[in-house]
Amino acid sequence: MLVLIFRFLSGCKDASARMKIISDLLELLDSNTLNIEALMEYGWNAWLTASVTLDIVKPYRPDSRYCGDYEANEKNLVMKVFSVVLCHYIQFVKSGWQRLEETVNFLLVHCEQGGISCQDFLYDIYDNLIQRLVDLSSEENIFSSQPCRDNTLYFLRLVDEMLISEAGIKLLFPAISSDSFLDSLMVEGQKDYTTLLHEVLRGEFDDKVSGNALASEESITSEDDITNDKWWNLFDNLWIVISEMNGKGPSKMLPRITVSVGPSFGQRARDLVESLNIPATEMAAVVISGGFGNALSGKQNKVADKAMALRGERCPRIVFRLLIIYLCRASLERASRCVQQFISLLPSFLGTDDEQSKSRLQLFIWSLLLVRSRYGKLDDGARFHVIAHVIRETVNSGKSMLATSMIGRDDLFNTSSLSRETGSLHNLIQKDRVLSAVTDESKYVKMLESDRSRHLQELRAKMDENSSSEINTQKTFEDEIQSSLHSILASDESRRAAFLLAHEEEQQNVAEKWMHMFRTLIDERGPWSANPFPNGAVIHWKLDKTEDTWRRRPKLRQNYHFDEKLCHPPSTSPCNEATLPSSESKPSFVGHIPEQMKKFLLKGVHRITDDGSSEPAESGAEPDDPSDIHNAEIIKSSSDQIDIVPDRKELSSPSQETETSEVLMSVPCVLVAPKRKLAGRLAVMKDVLHFFGEFLVEGTVGSSVFKSLNESSLSESAKADHKPKSFNWSIHLGMFSDKGTSPDNMEAEDLHKKELRTVKRHRRWNIGKIKAVHWTRYLLGYNAVEIFFSDSIAPIFINFASQKNAKEIGTLIVSTRNELLFPRGSSRDKSGIISFVDRRVAVEMAETARERWKRRDITNFDYLMILNTLSGRSYNDLSQYPVFPWVLADYSSEVLDFNKSATFRDLSKPVGALDSKRFEVFEDRYQNFCDPDIPNFYYGSHYSSMGIVLYYLLRMEPFSYLHRNFQGGKFDHADRLFQCIEGTYKNCLSNTSDVKELIPEFFYMPEFLINSNSYHLGVKQDGELISDVSLPPWAKGSPELFVSKNREALESEYVSSNLHHWIDLIFGYKQRGKPAVEAANIFYYLTYEGAVDLDTMDDDLQRSAIEDQIANFGQTPIQIFCKRHPRRGPPIPIAHPLSFAPASISLTSILSCMSNPPSAVLYVGLLDSNIVIVNQGLTLSVKMWLTTQLQFGGNFTFSGSQDPFFGVGSDILSPRKIGSPLAENVELGAQCFATMQTPSENFLISCGNWENSFQVISLSDGRMVQSIRQHKDVVSCVAVTADGSILATGSYDTTVMVREVLRVRSPEKRVPRKDCIIAETPFHILCGHDDIITCLYVSVELDIVISGSKDGTCVFHTLRDGRYVRSLNHPSGSALSKLAASQHGRIVLYADGDLSLNLYSINGKHLASSESNGRLNCVELSGCGEFLVCAGDQGQVVVRSMNALEVVKRYNGVGKVITSLTVTPEECFLAGTKDGNLLVYSIENPQRKAIVLRNPRTRVTIPS
Repeated sequence: MLVLIFRFLSGCKDASARMKIISDLLELLDSNTLNIEALMEYGWNAWLTASVTLDIVKPYRPDSRYCGDYEANEKNLVMKVFSVVLCHYIQFVKSGWQRLEETVNFLLVHCEQGGISCQDFLYDIYDNLIQRLVDLSSEENIFSSQPCRDNTLYFLRLVDEMLISEAGIKLLFPAISSDSFLDSLMVEGQKDYTTLLHEVLRGEFDDKVSGNALASEESITSEDDITNDKWWNLFDNLWIVISEMNGKGPSKMLPRITVSVGPSFGQRARDLVESLNIPATEMAAVVISGGFGNALSGKQNKVADKAMALRGERCPRIVFRLLIIYLCRASLERASRCVQQFISLLPSFLGTDDEQSKSRLQLFIWSLLLVRSRYGKLDDGARFHVIAHVIRETVNSGKSMLATSMIGRDDLFNTSSLSRETGSLHNLIQKDRVLSAVTDESKYVKMLESDRSRHLQELRAKMDENSSSEINTQKTFEDEIQSSLHSILASDESRRAAFLLAHEEEQQNVAEKWMHMFRTLIDERGPWSANPFPNGAVIHWKLDKTEDTWRRRPKLRQNYHFDEKLCHPPSTSPCNEATLPSSESKPSFVGHIPEQMKKFLLKGVHRITDDGSSEPAESGAEPDDPSDIHNAEIIKSSSDQIDIVPDRKELSSPSQETETSEVLMSVPCVLVAPKRKLAGRLAVMKDVLHFFGEFLVEGTVGSSVFKSLNESSLSESAKADHKPKSFNWSIHLGMFSDKGTSPDNMEAEDLHKKELRTVKRHRRWNIGKIKAVHWTRYLLGYNAVEIFFSDSIAPIFINFASQKNAKEIGTLIVSTRNELLFPRGSSRDKSGIISFVDRRVAVEMAETARERWKRRDITNFDYLMILNTLSGRSYNDLSQYPVFPWVLADYSSEVLDFNKSATFRDLSKPVGALDSKRFEVFEDRYQNFCDPDIPNFYYGSHYSSMGIVLYYLLRMEPFSYLHRNFQGGKFDHADRLFQCIEGTYKNCLSNTSDVKELIPEFFYMPEFLINSNSYHLGVKQDGELISDVSLPPWAKGSPELFVSKNREALESEYVSSNLHHWIDLIFGYKQRGKPAVEAANIFYYLTYEGAVDLDTMDDDLQRSAIEDQIANFGQTPIQIFCKRHPRRGPPIPIAHPLSFAPASISLTSILSCMSNPPSAVLYVGLLDSNIVIVNQGLTLSVKMWLTTQLQFGGNFTFSGSQDPFFGVGSDILSPRKIGSPLAENVELGAQCFATMQTPSENFLISCGNWENSFQVISLSDGRMVQSIRQHKDVVSCVAVTADGSILATGSYDTTVMVREVLRVRSPEKRVPRKDCIIAETPFHILCGHDDIITCLYVSVELDIVISGSKDGTCVFHTLRDGRYVRSLNHPSGSALSKLAASQHGRIVLYADGDLSLNLYSINGKHLASSESNGRLNCVELSGCGEFLVCAGDQGQVVVRSMNALEVVKRYNGVGKVITSLTVTPEECFLAGTKDGNLLVYSIENPQRKAIVLRNPRTRVTIPS
C-alpha cells in the first residue's frame, strides 16, 4: 500500500494533495514508532524514490527565499519526514547507522542521475536531523546511551565527509587532497624542512604559500561574506552534539566572549604562548589509551559494525576540522566561542598516548601555527591571540605526549639557532611525525572517497539489478495483467456468447412453440381450420423418427412443406406453383383466418425466427400479403425446426439451464443424421447434453470438417479481445475454405447460410432419459458414439475428431447419467445403472441376447435388431443402415406355403452365391483377380449401402429427398427404380453388380411400398407409369399383407432353424478370414474395418476419395461373434399358448361372488402377482395370482398332479369401499380404472366422481393418497402407460390431460399421504374433440395419445410434444365405446352402436372390420400384442388375430355376462361377471393332455 501511495505521490501534480499525503504520513509517524519501523521496512525505498522526483527537490533550491509558500511548506514537510525517521533510527535502533548510510548513498546516486544539487539536499537533511537531535538532547542527554551514541558517531563521520567534499569550504588541514598540503610543505624544494618550518613559525611562509593572504585578510570581514548562516547553524549544532557526547553541554560551557574583549584576550593569549615552558619531568609522562590518536587515525576497524569501530574516538575528526573552520572563517566572536568550547573538551580529546596520537598532535599544532600565520592578522591581530590561545592550551594539555615523543629522537629541529625567534616550541615539531600524520590523513581522505565510490558503485549495480528485476517483474506483472485481462475478456466473451447461445436457443424454442400453436389453430381439428374434419384434403406425410422398444419406426408425420412440383413431370410442372410448398400454395390454406390475424401470426413467426440474426431479410420490405413467398418460406423454415423435438422438460427454460448447468466437457463433433450432417460442439452438462451447430457438412465427415471446426474455434478466440459491434452467428463452411472468395463461392456460401437458417442449430437431450451409449464406427473408424433414449426419443449419432474423444465423451455421459439418477449414498435400486458399450461390453450383450434368442424369449426380428445395433448399424447413418436377410424365395405363388423349404431362401449362403450360374462368374473373378494393392474378392458391390437404402425407401420422405440428392437432384431412371418385389429379388440372383439384402422396414412398415405422396417417378421404356411397388400374388395387392407375411416368414420355424447361418455370414465368424473364403463371403477390401488407416494419410485427395468410397459403397458390420453361432432352441408352445396352442386354454376355475351383496365386476387388473378387482359400488379388493414357475428348457414344476397351473389365491386386501360419489349419468366401466406401479407402491386410479376429479388409491391399504381436480367436467376415462410413467385422463369437457407420474426416491418406504404421486399440473392439454371423451390409450414406446369420443371420432396426438397427428372417424359414425392398441401399431375401435370392430394401422389406414355378434363389455390385448381378447353379453371370450380380426378361438363361459377382462403375461384370462364371479381361463395340466399346435407341421406332446 505504501509503495502505491508513494508512486502516486511522485506523479501527483497537485501540490495541496501532495502536502496532504505527507502531512497524514507525518501524523502516522508521530503517533506510533511502530509506524516508523513499518515505513522503513516496507516503504522507505519507495519514499526515497518519490522524494527525489518531487518538484521541490528537482531542481533543488536550498534558499527558501526563492520558493513560494506552498513550495517552502512542502519542502519543510519532506525534510521533516527524513528527520523523524532517521532520528528514530539513530536514537533507538541498533545499527541504525546502516539505514542512514543507505539513505545517503541512495540520495547521492539519484542526485547525480537526476541533476539535483546533492550537497544542498544532504545539507538540509543533515541540518534538520542535527537540529532534531539537539532538540531531543535538551531534555535529556540522549547521546550517553547506546545505540544512540554509536549511531551519532557515524553520523558525525558522514557530516565530516560532507565537509571534506564541500566545494565551497576549502579546509587547510586536512585539505580535500592531502597532496596539496604536501606540496605546500615542499615549496622551494631547495630548502630543507627545518628552514621551512622556521619560516612558518616566523610568519615568513605566509606570503610564499599564498600570494593572496592579504587579499584574504581583507576579504574576510564578516560571517556573511565567509559562509552562509545555514552553515554556521549546522556547525553550532554540531558543537552542541559533540559537547553533549563528552559531557560538556551548553550549560556546562564557559560564558561566551564578545568582540570587545578581543584585544585583551589576544594579548593574554600572546603572553601565554611566549611564556610557555614545559618541564622535562612532564614530557616523560604517559597517558592512557584513547583520545587524540584515534580521532585523527586513518585506520579503519574491519568489524562489520562501523559505528562500534568509532566508539573509542573521544574526539571525532570533525572536531579539529570545525575548529580550523571557525578560526579561519568565522567571526572573531564565533571563533572565540568555539575556542572556549574546544579548550573545555581538550582533556577529553587528549587521553591517549600512542605514536599515532603524538604524530596527530604535532600535525594539529603545526596546522594551528600555519592558520595563525595566514589568518592571525585578521581583526587587527586579535585573531592571532585567539589562535595562539588555542595553541597554548593544546600544547599545555598535550605536553606529556609532546614530551615523550621527543625522547630519543634525532630529527629534532636545531633549536640553538632559532631559539630567539620561536623559543622552546620549536623543539615540539618533528618532521617525520608531521609527515607521517599527513600521510595518514591523506590515506583517510582517499579511503573515504574510495569507500563512498565503492558503496555508490555497489548501490548502482544493485539498483541496476533491482531495476532490471523490477522491469522483469513489471513485465511479468503486465503480462499477468494482460493475461488476466485476456482471460477476463475471454470469459466475458464466453459469457456473452453463452448468453447469446441461450437467447438464440430460447428464440428457436419459442419459434417451435409458436408454430405448434399456429398449426394447432389451423389444422383440421383447430378452431380456425379452413377444412374441418372430416374433409377430402390431401395430406402429405414423412417418416417420424420415433423408435419403439424394438427399434422400429412405424409412424408417419405430416409433411408441412411438401413440394408439389414432384407430383408432376418436370415439363408440366405449373410455374406459378413452382416456388410454393403445397400446403401454402393451395387456395384453402388458412383461407378463412381473418386477414389481420394472418398478418399477426406470420409477423410473429418472422420476428421470432429472424431475431438475433444480423442477416438481412431476403426481401427489401416485409410484404403485406401473408401468402407472399417470403412468409411462406418463414412458415416452411420454422416448421423445419421442429423436425427434432426435444424432451418436454428441455423446452421450458433453456436459458436457465444454460446459466445453472456446469459444462463438464465440450468437444467439436458432427451430428450425423440421414438428411443432413451438422458440425458444431457438444457440451456435456450435469443434466443435459447440448449441441450447437455451426455449419452444414456436405459429403462425408472427414478430417477437413474438424479442421474447419478448429479454425472456427481459433477465429472466435482471436476475436475475444475485440468487442463486436453487433452479434452475428458466423457460419464456417469448411467445404469452401479452399476455393477462395470468388463470386460463385460467395453465392454458394450464401446459399448454405440460407439452408442453415432452416436447420435447428440447438439440440438438447435430457441425460436422465439416456438408456444406452454405444461406441461405434463412422467411415470404419471408431470415432463415434450413438446415444439411445427412453421415451421413444430418436437416437443421436455423433462423430468426433478422434477415437480418444469418442471414448472420453461416451464414458463421461454414462457416468454423468448414472450419478444424476443414482446419486452416491442413495438407497435407490441400482439395477438401472448402465455401462458404456464398448466392444467388450457389446460382445457380452450380444452373447446375452443370443442366449435369450435360443430360449425363444425374443423374436428373430428382435434379435437381428439387437445384433445390428451392437455391430454399429444405425438409422442415422445411411452408409451403415441396419441389414436384414431375404427370407423368402417365392414371390410368384398365389399362396405361401411355409411347410415347403423352397419357399425360403438358403440362409447359409450370401446373396451372391444363391444362384449357382452367376456364382461361377464371382468364383472366376476371385480366382483370377491379381492386384498388388487390392486383395482378392468375390463381390465388387455390397449387400448394404446408402444407395440400397435409398433404392428401397425412395417413396417415403425424407428418403425421397435424399434419393434425389444422391441422383443429382432428380429421381433415377424409371427402369432402375424399385418397382417390383419379385423383379428386385430376381435381379439380386442374376445381376453381377447386385447382391443386396433387405432393410428392417420390409418386416414392419408397409407404407414404404406405397407412393402415398403421388410422386412422379417416371415412365418405364415400355410406357408403364411407376407408382406403388408391385407385390407378389400372395400379398393380394396389400402392402400390409406383404409385410405381415414377410414377418411371419421371418419368425417361421424354417428361418428360426437356419438364421444362425446368416448371422455367421454377416455378424459372425464367416465374415472374415478362411471361413469367409470357404463361404464365398469376401467383398471389396474397403468395406472392411482396418483395411486402411485414414489417420495416417497425408494426401488429402486420396483420403477424400477413400472416404467417399467407404461412405457410398457399403461397410461390413462390426464382427461380433468369432465362433460358430448356435442354432435356436425348439419352440415352447406352453409358454405362448395363444400363438402355438390356443386350444390348450380353457375355463379352469371359478371364484364365487367376492362382494356382498353380489355386484358386477367393473374392473379386473393384474399388477405383478396381484389381482385388482373393483366391483359395482366401488368396492376394491386385491387377491394373489398364483402361477407355476416355468424353468429353462420348457420344464415345469407342479405342486400336485391334479393342481392347475394357475389360480387365484387369498386376499391381499380385503374388500373395502373407495372413492367419492359418482356423478349423474356416469356409467362406470373398465375405462374408469387403471392400475399404476411406482418404485414405492402400487396404486389404483379411479374417476367418474361428481367433483370432476380423479383419485389415486393405495393398493396396500385402500386409502386415497391423492385427488386431482383440473378438468372442467366429469373425468370419464383414464389410461396409464405400460411403464407407469404417464397418466392421461379424458373428460366430458372434451379435453385430454396428460400428466407425469412422480417417482419416489425411497422405494422401501410407503408414500405418506402428503406426497404427490402424480403431478398436479398436466404437461399437455389436448384438444380437438367435439364430444365426451369415452376411451383413451397412451404409449411411451409409440409416442402416441389416442382418444375416442362419443361422436365416433378418434384423435391422435404425440405424447412428447402434444402435436396433432390425425383423426379417424368410425365408419358408421357410432360412438366409440372401446379402444385397444398394440405395441406393433395396430388400433382396434369398437362401437356399441353397430357392434363392430374396426382395425386401423397407426398411420390411420383402415385394415379390417368384423362384427362382434353381441355387445362387448371388454376389449383387451395379449401381452405380445398379436391377439385381441373380447368378451361381453354373450358370456364368451373370443380371441382374434390383430392382423385381420379373424377369430382364432372362442372360449365358452358359464352363461353369465362378462363385464371385465384382463390377459395375464402367461396368456391366461381373468374375466369378471355381472353377478360378481371371477372366471379363470388357463392352460390345462400338460401331464394329462397333449397340446395340439396351430402349426400343422409340428405336434408337441408333454408326456404324462
